[in-house]
Amino acid sequence: MQNMLIPHFERQLIEEHRRDGYWIEAMRIGDSSGYDLVGYGLNMGEVNWYHNSDWNKRPIVELSGPVGMHHADINRNGRADIVICYQYGATMVDCDPTGGKIAWLENPGTLDGTWTQHFIGRATAMHRLKIGHFTQKEKLEVLALPIVGEPHNIHSIAPVLLFTEPDTIYAASEWPCTKIDTTNYRVTHGVSIKRVKNNAGTYLDTALLASEEGISWLAFDAANRRWQRHLIGTGETSQVAQTGFKGSGDVDAGIIGKDHFAYIAAVEPFHGNTVAVYCKDGNQESPVQVQWNRVVLDVYGETDSHGEGPGHFVICADFDNDGDDEFLVALRGPMPWQGVFYYKAIDARNGVFTKWRVSSDSAARIAVADFDGDGRLDFATIGYAVQGYYVAENPQIAVFYNKFAPTERVPSR
Repeated sequence: MQNMLIPHFERQLIEEHRRDGYWIEAMRIGDSSGYDLVGYGLNMGEVNWYHNSDWNKRPIVELSGPVGMHHADINRNGRADIVICYQYGATMVDCDPTGGKIAWLENPGTLDGTWTQHFIGRATAMHRLKIGHFTQKEKLEVLALPIVGEPHNIHSIAPVLLFTEPDTIYAASEWPCTKIDTTNYRVTHGVSIKRVKNNAGTYLDTALLASEEGISWLAFDAANRRWQRHLIGTGETSQVAQTGFKGSGDVDAGIIGKDHFAYIAAVEPFHGNTVAVYCKDGNQESPVQVQWNRVVLDVYGETDSHGEGPGHFVICADFDNDGDDEFLVALRGPMPWQGVFYYKAIDARNGVFTKWRVSSDSAARIAVADFDGDGRLDFATIGYAVQGYYVAENPQIAVFYNKFAPTERVPSR
């Protein structure tokens, strides 16, 4: 660690004085080779994209209560399309029992073209989704995660659903849906996906879920044709009497060397104040053949009158180009618990990390990509402004350009 680099990012303001703010995602949309941004909030419902050439805002669609999204080339025409859920309701308490709709938005391929909306399905309180190949390689699948099971029952069991691409995507009124019935989750707030080689020799997408139950790894056993759930850890449990929440709020896995599950980073519990890492007691790369030990790195302030803290999102990536992942934590605020903190592993096996603040902007989520094409990962944030939860002062979108890492990755040690 003698050559550890001090992180430094150069900020560029993209948009300020937003009327809401929740989601930001990096994807290639336009006619350039660079990564663009998609940003929106729940209250106004204006889903926009920001073109990397000038960061000018262009409309995609207006939806009632858009929440989570992901992207993939659904119609196989070489352009990234969007999968998004909407009609959420005001909050997870009074979520819309007829909403939770999921649609894919067809990329028009032109800067100012119309994005055509195609229905996939629905589930009340739809909150997070990921598109990938979870059970097979031939068709795309959408892993759909409602946050609660029903209105006015925060701790109701929420289903985990899998929507499968139909044979004809334009003729289908909706996508076939199955319930993953080996799961039992409440307040499912975060998900990240990792591609893993399974016991049948096939690379399929797997999911790390953050819920009231803690951190779970969800994977399809292709050889035996069944889903497996493995509990990594139960998350934050000491605050539940005070806040009403326990478990985990968001999660991602960090790579060190060739180990894609070297550690697991989490913000805990739901909208919590605690940053924790889960560390393995062995050398196995599989997340299920080891014992995971939870280490609390930081507690950011006290919870508010709703039992919530400032933490909302965590993401792992190799920002210093040394072959190992660092992780970023998004804090929505208020100050001093607002912005983005950068964590670097000193000894991941024993949960020893060092950290720096790299942004003071309110951050609901973080999008990571090489926005300027210089071979270094940058990040972008959107301020958190959701009525009924927390509204930051002057919510903004900003890009933070990596100015400290070498422009080429250091060879693996």
